[in-house]
Amino acid sequence: MCNRFILTFLGLLLLFTPVVSMAQLLENDIVVTDAWGAKVDSGTKAFVDRGETWLPVETVKWYSDEQLRFDLAEKRVYVTLGTPRFQLETANLDRTLQKGLTLNFPLKLIAGKPYINLYNLDRILGVTAKPRKEERIVDLIPEASLGYTAYQVNKPRDKAVFTGKINAVWDHVGLVNRNLGIEPAIDGLDVILPTWFTIANADGLVLNKADQRYVADAHEKRYKVWALLSNGFDRGLTRKILQDANAQQNIIKQLVLYVSLYNLDGINLDFENMYEEDKDRFASFVKLLAAALHEQNAALSIDVTIPSNSAFWSRCYDRRELGQIADYVMVMAYDEHPRLSPVSGSVASYGWVEKGIVATLADIPKEKVILGIPFYTREWEESSSDGTIKVQAKTLSMTQANEILRENGVKPVWQEDKGQFYAEYTKSDKQYKIWLEESDSLKLKAQLALKYQLAGVAAWRKDFEEEQVWGVLKTVLKPAPALAATENTEQKEQKKQKRNKKKK
Repeated sequence: MCNRFILTFLGLLLLFTPVVSMAQLLENDIVVTDAWGAKVDSGTKAFVDRGETWLPVETVKWYSDEQLRFDLAEKRVYVTLGTPRFQLETANLDRTLQKGLTLNFPLKLIAGKPYINLYNLDRILGVTAKPRKEERIVDLIPEASLGYTAYQVNKPRDKAVFTGKINAVWDHVGLVNRNLGIEPAIDGLDVILPTWFTIANADGLVLNKADQRYVADAHEKRYKVWALLSNGFDRGLTRKILQDANAQQNIIKQLVLYVSLYNLDGINLDFENMYEEDKDRFASFVKLLAAALHEQNAALSIDVTIPSNSAFWSRCYDRRELGQIADYVMVMAYDEHPRLSPVSGSVASYGWVEKGIVATLADIPKEKVILGIPFYTREWEESSSDGTIKVQAKTLSMTQANEILRENGVKPVWQEDKGQFYAEYTKSDKQYKIWLEESDSLKLKAQLALKYQLAGVAAWRKDFEEEQVWGVLKTVLKPAPALAATENTEQKEQKKQKRNKKKK
């Protein structure tokens, strides 16, 4: 998120999927049921990986009525649908797909050949795969054999109801999706936001890295899943999209179908580095997207920076309009000093964050604002050359920052004005500075969500934190009833004392 991750997001366009050896997978024969009910050995193999069945793309292509093509360089399958024979959550959404669309799904290379996970795709491809429980056989059943005329892909989900303040975290998905099922549930976490979707071209193709098992595992842990859609921080491409109604409709159609297929709870729109002149067009696009998602009872959240004078990074948002349209607005209150800053400084000092909240609330209703907080920090290297100070920075997780301090024997000191621990040391004639993000600093920031009655907080990003942070966030955002009652009593008493002072 924000400009420090431009290169990372551009890298997503490559969308590499690793080659998997057959030794890691359970091999199954594929038996096809023909139109007369006879079962025929296809002569091909399916593979089961963590409960998911992967079939050869060529086999699926042969039996499906839809157009499939695969690109080994991109490691993905493209599926072009004509007039769909399936149904979405509402008849109105069905009508939006009447002219068809193209979807894409990640491939898995097994022994050098492309395979696709058919889970849930049977409803759009017209081919069903059913592994037998007691045998290493997968039954492949074309739609003609089933006699179905239409599938209901999904039903409108119930609207989410959160207890206390929302506690959310972005999950940066790189080469592959994490195995969320083997990770312990995070107590108090409400929403996880995987970086799954990126706009690839001016036609509005959305590159897809979503994973059905990830969603199922998240729901098992009681997390909602809001998948992120990025514009790749490409303002030229974004302008083309916002000037093309067909491209916008193409994006919306793909997202609507992905929400249904993967049973997503919402979409997180992360459009950054846009032209200020495009802010009205962007708001219009958001309004169209919100209308479609709301038919599915899926939430729409939008990422914005705190208000500043930057044309590309701040003035490009019509916050007042977006605040009326979106369900939530995620205010990225970090990168006070971005990675390429000419001076060293904090990623998110307390005063800077609070000032950003106040400025944001001038345009956006407080109950829609989710405060973005950093799970990362930066180490700043300062060197002197010709009387000038040259500054370089690298981004660190909490654990990495603590390791650096231990290695250099540095004990951080608390800076009250920053609401952070600060550390510095000298090495090889260079000075190093770190403003730490850890439990104490994040507790103060999370308390701002209470002070200003915001909807909650969201952290960038998962795996940059240390485990104890989650307990701190839960305590602040979701206090036990007795504690909450005590705090309310204290707040009332403080207000009473202030009123008495004014009277005097």
